Amino acid sequence: MKSRIRFSGMRVALTLDLLLLTMLANSQAGNGAGALQTTATTIRGYGTAANTIVLALGVVIGLIGGVRVYSKFHNGDPDTMKAVTSWVGAALFLVAIGAILTSFFG
Repeated sequence: MKSRIRFSGMRVALTLDLLLLTMLANSQAGNGAGALQTTATTIRGYGTAANTIVLALGVVIGLIGGVRVYSKFHNGDPDTMKAVTSWVGAALFLVAIGAILTSFFG
């Protein structure tokens, strides 16, 4: 009989422990949700900066590519069409990356 009472006491203690752990987890979940919201807001701020950097790099690369194409065309280089194709491909790639960054970071 004594062991049965002791087992019931352990069951009550275990139930109280589980209740306290659940309450502790629920109180921590509120702080975690706030931290996730802050992180999401911070990452969205990085998205604007990343998009600006990609656009600035696109302008620089576009100008350099334009000068290369003009130079090849002016010199009568037979490889001009290849340079134009790669220049347009790089420009389209940067536009696509800008769109992906905008959609990813919101």
